[in-house]
Amino acid sequence: MICLIIILLFLLSVLSVPVCQGVINGLSLFGLRVFPGLFLSFILTNYLIRIIKMKNVHNIWLIILIGIITGFPNGSYICSEYKEIEPDSKLPDMLFGLINIPSPAFLISYVYCYILDSCINIIYFIILTYIPVLVISFIIVLIYGCSPQRDDDHSKKVRINKENAYIFFEESVNAAISASLKLGAYIIVFSVIISVLKNIPFINQYAFWVTFPLEISNTLNLVKQSGLSVYQKIFCIMTIDCFGGLCVMMQTKSVCANNFNAKKYIYQKLVLCTITCAFTWLLIYVLELF
Repeated sequence: MICLIIILLFLLSVLSVPVCQGVINGLSLFGLRVFPGLFLSFILTNYLIRIIKMKNVHNIWLIILIGIITGFPNGSYICSEYKEIEPDSKLPDMLFGLINIPSPAFLISYVYCYILDSCINIIYFIILTYIPVLVISFIIVLIYGCSPQRDDDHSKKVRINKENAYIFFEESVNAAISASLKLGAYIIVFSVIISVLKNIPFINQYAFWVTFPLEISNTLNLVKQSGLSVYQKIFCIMTIDCFGGLCVMMQTKSVCANNFNAKKYIYQKLVLCTITCAFTWLLIYVLELF
């Protein structure tokens, strides 16, 4: 381990220019694009989870809706927390990777406005992203059965007073700060890796294929800079949004503790990518007809 760290320190000194550029890119991406929406999202998600646990809510569709709205890694995080409420249910495990996708805020502010330059109708864009998720989630809930809503006497009597509300808020802020810093570290590390790889001559020609399995934001930026047609860009962006990359997977693992299963997560992502690609191709084909 000591030798490995010494080698890494040596590489950092030799490759100081691309490493520094990667750190700057990572800090810029996290500070200006990711953190502003993510931090508030984390606070609200943690607050909702505490309310759900306190009131003993078992409605899986509420979990799915919150997961989609708050985006990754909150989609998997809320499934992980729901697993504690329903330990015998298979639904959280089956939905773990499916609802862990970009939030509407990230899609509209970064992907739609910055990457796509609003070149597609925003309704089509939202439909392409979320309809496959909802369809697959509906099929899974249909197969495995929706957990019954338990409105017992205890849950009905539970009320959130001012003291609980304040405690929940403090705990949510602390959890949000911790999770956000972890995610920021992952984004910076992967930005450095991508920056170094892009400075290697024979890899730079295939930068898109190298960054695609690694990190979503830098890959989306490469799609923006590419010479692809609008429809080709949409197809690539839909696939990238669904998969997320290794960086998102590690972010998810960091906030989901022991409930993360890499094989299941990757399998669910591949299924979602396949369905989304088919749906995207179909809609693009229909749009081209008109």
